[in-house]
Order: sequence, then structure tokens, then C-alpha cells
Amino acid sequence: MTVRNSLAVLGTSALLALGFGGAMAPAAAAAPPAAPQTAQVAADAHFTAKDSRSGRTTKGVAHKSGRYGAAAPSKAASLRCWNARISGRYFAVSCSGNAYRVFVDCSNRVRYVTPVLSGSKRVTMACPGGTRALRGGAYGR
Repeated sequence: MTVRNSLAVLGTSALLALGFGGAMAPAAAAAPPAAPQTAQVAADAHFTAKDSRSGRTTKGVAHKSGRYGAAAPSKAASLRCWNARISGRYFAVSCSGNAYRVFVDCSNRVRYVTPVLSGSKRVTMACPGGTRALRGGAYGR
């Protein structure tokens, strides 16, 4: 009789530990790990381009484009840029042209570029979290 009671106590303890027959176990297993999502967010560089005439703002993810420090691609005489600034992880520049890209070299040894832009815009690029903007510019026409 005492053996049967001991087995009943052990069985009840096992059910409690497993979450009443596994009812709680799938919920715990369904939660995705937080670390990979955080790493993905930190690895992205972003940009904001504000149209000088209409005031319309475009936001997006800047794409990796080779290693930083490489010579800046040439720019046509029709591309005009002014008022470039670097502050921490941000690089900002105003440009006017037909088809151009703005780039920033970040301290993680990666160059990030915007999609093709046109018109007169103030572009601000943000290097990934934990990095600094080292230099930037624009190229195209």
C-alpha cells in the first residue's frame, strides 16, 4: 500500500513538473529566441530622404555595398551636394541630381548605400547600432 502511495505521489509530481501532461510545454517551446531578432535589427543601416521642394519623407533600409574606405565612385558634374555632416552614427548631406546614391562608411568596416534617388533631397543615414559613421558622400548624376 505504501509503495502504491509513493508511486502516486511521484506520478503527481511528474505531472506538475511537466505542466499537467505537457499542456504548458508547447507554449514554452513555441516562443522564438530573442537574441537572433535583436542581432538582425542591430545589423541594419537606415536612411531618411526628405524632398526639399515637397517636404515628402522617404525612409528605408540602406544596403551593404562592399568594404568601407574604398575610393568613392565618381560623380557627374550634374550632381551637386552640400552641407555634409557626421555626428556619431549619423551622416547627413543635401544633394540635387537625376539619379544618385548616398553612401556612408561605418566603423563595422561596411559601406552602406541608399537606393537610387533623384531631385533635391536632404539624406540622413544611420549606421547600425554600436557603430560610428566615418565618412560619406554621394555618386551618380
